[in-house]
Amino acid sequence: MSVQPLDLTGGKSVYCLNQQQLDRALALFQEDSPAGARIRATVARLEAEGTRNERAAIAFVLIQHLQASA
Repeated sequence: MSVQPLDLTGGKSVYCLNQQQLDRALALFQEDSPAGARIRATVARLEAEGTRNERAAIAFVLIQHLQASA
C-alpha cells in the first residue's frame, strides 16, 4: 500500500514573512554580485531538480534552521 506524499504548498499558514525581509532577499537575489550569482544558481538548480513539494520542504527546513540559529 503506497502512501500519498503530503502536499506542503498550500493550506493553513505556519510562518509569516516580513515584507521588508522578503524585499531585501529578492534584491540580493537580483544583485550583480557573487552572492547574487550563488543564490540564482542554487535556486535554478533546486527548481530544475526538485518537485514543487520538495522545494516547499526545502524552504520550510531552511526557515526553521534560520530561526533555530538566531
